[in-house]
Amino acid sequence: MAVSRATSTRSTARTARATGAATRSVTGRRNAQLHRTVQSINIQRFRAQGRTTFCNQAVHAIASKLGYRGFGGLVANQMIRKMQSPGSGFRQVSSQEAIRMAQQGKLVVAGWYNNTPRAGRPDGRAPGHVAVVTGEFSPGVPGIAQAGRNTFEWGSVRQGFGSKNVSYFVRG
Repeated sequence: MAVSRATSTRSTARTARATGAATRSVTGRRNAQLHRTVQSINIQRFRAQGRTTFCNQAVHAIASKLGYRGFGGLVANQMIRKMQSPGSGFRQVSSQEAIRMAQQGKLVVAGWYNNTPRAGRPDGRAPGHVAVVTGEFSPGVPGIAQAGRNTFEWGSVRQGFGSKNVSYFVRG
């Protein structure tokens, strides 16, 4: 039985809402090269295992495929601090600039720095979160690929970070 594209999209959206998974929005536009890069790393291999998440490793894998290997061995908070540092090769941008740069195929990282102290962590802080911006999920809303409690190739920044205050960094 053939299923129309519109029906398939609605069905996928219903399933995604029911499971909490991200999906491709009807109005979303992502950079094809970045999408292929995300697909090439098999982001699902970075999904959470129990309470342990691997967003940092997923971002490192994507960044490495795009030619940047400076995130190896860093946790999310350390990655954010590195990108904020002068001479890092990254600059902080607005969400709209992040969308525009991602649509041009640039490496754009969305990040939330967690400042809550936690002993035993590499940076002395509770885990932060990072993801790669790959386009515009819906008008004015960055679309991301992320690993974490929810792991997906394409979703909105809100699906990945909730209501957290997200910063955006572009390489180059």
